[in-house]
Amino acid sequence: MPTACSLRKHPESRSGSAPRLRLSLAAVQLFFVVSLALVLPGRLMAQLTIPPDKDALLKGLGMGLATIADVNSYPGPKHVIGLKTELSLTRDQLKKTEALDKVVSSSAVAKGEEIVLAEEELYKLFEAGTISEKALRLQLEQIGKLRADLRFIHLQAHLRMKQILTSDQIKQYNEIRGRENKLEN
Repeated sequence: MPTACSLRKHPESRSGSAPRLRLSLAAVQLFFVVSLALVLPGRLMAQLTIPPDKDALLKGLGMGLATIADVNSYPGPKHVIGLKTELSLTRDQLKKTEALDKVVSSSAVAKGEEIVLAEEELYKLFEAGTISEKALRLQLEQIGKLRADLRFIHLQAHLRMKQILTSDQIKQYNEIRGRENKLEN
């Protein structure tokens, strides 16, 4: 292998290795680009989550579906449990609230699973290229119904929670949560 000194003494050695080096570098770059072109689309598809709120649906999270109730003095069970000390819940109130939260969570998870399956089915119809306008309409109506059912589960919990708490506790809840006092008599 030529040394730095020998390359200075024999410039023809240097010029002979330069094209080979450029060719090797180009081959490495080409390999890298082709590898990315083959691997990247698969990785991008692996990151696509159908539906985008899949994780929250499968965990039974509220996702803001009942915000309209919360801001209008209808507390949610999960928040009430988190504020049990501040609200001075009785044992009976805590027991009822925890039971309500458990029912909401299990119902929301089950409904979330149904939604994910329906959304995945819609994706598969598009992926297969077999979807028609009629099938699209039917699938979207099913998904819309399931999502409405999920919202009902969360809003219903706020209605029931209001029946468990006293008006003073609701007032205190609103103050803690930074809500305007809109209590009904």
